Amino acid sequence: MNSFMLLQFSETVAAKSADIAVKDPHGAIITLVSVSVVFIALVILYYAYTLIGKVISGQIKLPARKQKSGTAGRNAPSPEEAAAIALALDQEMNGETYAAIGLALHQYLGSSIHDMESYIITIKRK
Repeated sequence: MNSFMLLQFSETVAAKSADIAVKDPHGAIITLVSVSVVFIALVILYYAYTLIGKVISGQIKLPARKQKSGTAGRNAPSPEEAAAIALALDQEMNGETYAAIGLALHQYLGSSIHDMESYIITIKRK
């Protein structure tokens, strides 16, 4: 922003501030509006959080969505598309991937991921 725009902006703000100072010299209207806006926002948030809590806890049940007849989900693939996806995944997941997953599970379930550490730090000087 150049200095002309800042000067013009500050003049506009000063003019509006002077206008409000004349209309509301003690600031009662601005205070009333500000407090009421905050209070109304807090009331709306209270009811929104209460409603969300009741829905999550199961006290209020939302209507179930109707599914199209003959489909498993909203955008279920056709049998041909499902077969193509399965073939593509089978080609991508080769034996090395299965071996890596199996080894990771073996190490995780066997508690052999970490060795026993003494938690003693030793500094060797040259």
